[in-house]
Amino acid sequence: MRFGLSFLAWLVIIRMEPKTGFPIFASTSPARTTFLQGLLIAAIVVTGLYAGREVLVPLALAILLSFILTPPLLFLRRLRVPRVVGVATLVSAAFLVILAIGWLISREAAQLASEIPRYQSTLTEKISKITRSAADAPAIGTVTRALKELQQELAHPKPDTSVGTVPRPPEEVGEDRKPVPVEIREPEPRPLELFQRLAGTLLPPIATGGIVLLFLIFILLQREDLRDRLIRLFGTSDLQRSTAAINDAAERLSRYFITQLLINSAFGIFIAFGLWLIGVPSPTVWGILAMLMRFVPYVGSFIAAAPPVLLAAIVDPGWTTFLLTVALYIVSELAMGQLVEPVLYGHGTGLSPIAIVLATVFWTWLWGPLGLLLATPLTVVLVVLGRHIEGLQFFDVLLGDEPALTPEQRFYQRLLTGDSAESADQLENCVKEGQQLVSCFDEVALKALQFAQHDAERGMLDKENLERIDATVRELIENLRDLEPQRGAQKGTSTELSAGLASLTRIEERENDLKRLEPDDLAPGWKVDGAVVCIGGRTRLDDAAAALLSEALEKLGLKPRLLRSEAISPAHIVSLDVTDAKLVCLSYMSIGPSSAHVRYLVRRLRGIVPRGCIILIGYWVTSNANGAVKALEQTTEADAYATSLKQACRIIINAASRTREPRNRHQRSLA
Repeated sequence: MRFGLSFLAWLVIIRMEPKTGFPIFASTSPARTTFLQGLLIAAIVVTGLYAGREVLVPLALAILLSFILTPPLLFLRRLRVPRVVGVATLVSAAFLVILAIGWLISREAAQLASEIPRYQSTLTEKISKITRSAADAPAIGTVTRALKELQQELAHPKPDTSVGTVPRPPEEVGEDRKPVPVEIREPEPRPLELFQRLAGTLLPPIATGGIVLLFLIFILLQREDLRDRLIRLFGTSDLQRSTAAINDAAERLSRYFITQLLINSAFGIFIAFGLWLIGVPSPTVWGILAMLMRFVPYVGSFIAAAPPVLLAAIVDPGWTTFLLTVALYIVSELAMGQLVEPVLYGHGTGLSPIAIVLATVFWTWLWGPLGLLLATPLTVVLVVLGRHIEGLQFFDVLLGDEPALTPEQRFYQRLLTGDSAESADQLENCVKEGQQLVSCFDEVALKALQFAQHDAERGMLDKENLERIDATVRELIENLRDLEPQRGAQKGTSTELSAGLASLTRIEERENDLKRLEPDDLAPGWKVDGAVVCIGGRTRLDDAAAALLSEALEKLGLKPRLLRSEAISPAHIVSLDVTDAKLVCLSYMSIGPSSAHVRYLVRRLRGIVPRGCIILIGYWVTSNANGAVKALEQTTEADAYATSLKQACRIIINAASRTREPRNRHQRSLA
């Protein structure tokens, strides 16, 4: 608590003195103010949790018990049992069970304590065997002797003769070395002192139990009123959403805690039965300990295994009981964690592994042993509330097991760092999940380039960053060269492939995947290299999008040619060689405020490309895509337009397919 208060005071001083000599506090930006406010709130919350632990720990226990008792209370309410009677019945039953477990543990523990002296000889014999075995080993014996000599040297250092001290007579030295016997006797405790000791031991848990009982009764009786207050607290602008969120969170938490309690109880019963069969004393105590400690993730079961394993080594002169006990805990934990829990409520608690570890450390440091047991349930509550309540969403981001970034955001981050291997691996995993490569390009890579375009328009990306993104896209494409292309579901019929250029952008998409064209499926002139030319419009991001389209077309059986945006610059467009081109696709991430550049570029290309060559404009936008295409149709003279890579591939496949039936002059020129 002192640390929390000093940290709070430090933050207050910083907030009052913004002009300090430290660079981190040199500015008064909104981001710095928000950061300091967050730290201030965190310090206040942590200090309050520590200072109020005597009340907050019983309150947390009562809330968790209320989640467990709510389903049976609702069942009693459906049977028309009065609320007060139902609450009294359930609370009494719960506390009777808890008291019975406590009495059983105390009785078994007392019996075990009385039997421990009987196993003293067995323990002494085992220790002596281990000592003799260690002494027989040459290496261990050498180390043991060295440690003994070092200990002797530290305890009785040799006198320093360099000073010239006169040695004392042997009889005086011997007299000094004789120990003086000292015996300390405590007076017999008085009756009042005995009462004080007993009260100091029993009153704290009794007081905690009473507070838990009071809170639990209040929560169950005022359940609806508390829900209404939470709705009012977290937002009344959308009652339907708030009510659904709180109800869903309560149902999920109740189901989770009941399931977890049943699983842990079954685990404890199985451990107790197994220890009884093996012959370990007091199996009931160790079963209850295993049930309780299993609420602690990862290490709880192994912590609970330590006492019975040690006891098994004491009671049996051999090692059979010890090995069987160890095997029992390992097999039981593996079976529960890998078989039972995934079947009942999935593979996890909804928390990330690092969040579970940090939460366990935090709540144990804050509230002690009870915090160790409450760490996972409390963290689950925070994550569930964060998923439903907007103001608490940061709990879901920090502690939940859902990815913090969307796939396209992660991909964009990899592009910024130039990590082509991770980017290619992400797309490969997308393909392994059953999606076609062009769909992965659209949903992940192209959206990442749209993020980059937005940042470039805001001036957040310089030329070096844009070149790195372009180079990374080309590198990841090279990494995907050996990726096996997916075959299309079925070949399209001639009716589906004969819509003509007038409706190339409105093809009826009856198949989720595009079909891969074989050489026999291609129309004359489309089998040569460079029949399709993909060109970036103006920027490096346009070049990267054109590279993605070229790779998607290659996986679909075509042989595209990829050109950079410099090829259509005013200085180089006159030397553009597209004599074999059947279709030219211009790739744009952004047209800009005016489409004049595109309009004049299309006009110049008309005089360069062969007669009948299709000019396709790829305008890779997500927002207001239809409006953007309509604006281009009104100003440019291209043959077709696409706003996604998959749509562009459909247009190109339709144009390149041999089964296409020409219906107008544009189509006749393709025959």
